[in-house]
Amino acid sequence: MLQYVYRVLPKRIIVEVIKIKCLFWNINKKDLAEEIADCATENHIDIIITAESENLNSFHMLSQLHKRESRFEQKEVLPVKEDIKLFAKETFEVTVYKEDKHVSLFKVHEKKRNYLLAAVHFSSAMYKSEESRGRRADDLAGFIENQEKDCNKERGISEEEYQTIVVGDFNLHPFSSGIIGCHGFQAVYDIRAAKKGSRIVEDEERRFYYNPMWDIMGKHSGIMGTYYCESDQDDRSFYWYTFDQVLIRPILIERFVWDEFAVITEISGKTLLQNGKINKKTYSDHLPIKFEIRTGGKS
Repeated sequence: MLQYVYRVLPKRIIVEVIKIKCLFWNINKKDLAEEIADCATENHIDIIITAESENLNSFHMLSQLHKRESRFEQKEVLPVKEDIKLFAKETFEVTVYKEDKHVSLFKVHEKKRNYLLAAVHFSSAMYKSEESRGRRADDLAGFIENQEKDCNKERGISEEEYQTIVVGDFNLHPFSSGIIGCHGFQAVYDIRAAKKGSRIVEDEERRFYYNPMWDIMGKHSGIMGTYYCESDQDDRSFYWYTFDQVLIRPILIERFVWDEFAVITEISGKTLLQNGKINKKTYSDHLPIKFEIRTGGKS
């Protein structure tokens, strides 16, 4: 007589993956619509941010994306301000929030999470000293923190719930005072320190950002930044500069996907470099960066 044994298998729980994958590129006032569209498509980008976008034709940009079956919309702050442009997939709810001289702020709504996305572009080192640029960073960090508080009041949550991403061309090093200083962004490279959330400086609470760009610098091979110059105005020879950065609040550290974080050096099989330097004649004088924030997964 045959006997049948039935085994009850454990129920598989599916957890939905929620992600935001972003691309930032200072395009040096060139119409690189085809290159951007190719880069966004092959890297599965959800949000595209460009700086020095004065000559980027937005209609051409969108048509190139649509041609590659990527449906995007442009999110404008002020049509007359052409420096920073943001394009988001139609499936994403991105709303324009506020604009200041060096920053455009957007709210990104993804399922149950809400993010404040700040796209920045500071004055060039050719026109302003590092001290001057640092003071602007101090001012901007304070401006963004005030907007965070306003956003959280609207949602009725505590100030500890900041979910802010700041990305762009800071024209400052990660070790410049405006980036790492307590009166600026206080964007540190020590995850343990960042996760403390804040520190007290002269009886005032100063909140941290975490800066993953330090992982790019000092590598023994390949590119070590996003901008190349053999000598600066102070005759210093950094060669590789990390002016383009992404800063995140500590609450987002565990959601940052390292495998998807990179400075991009190749698009559709074509290198953006020439003789170990950035090919600024054909493309931009900056390299693009990509990153991803993700929550959830399969178990």
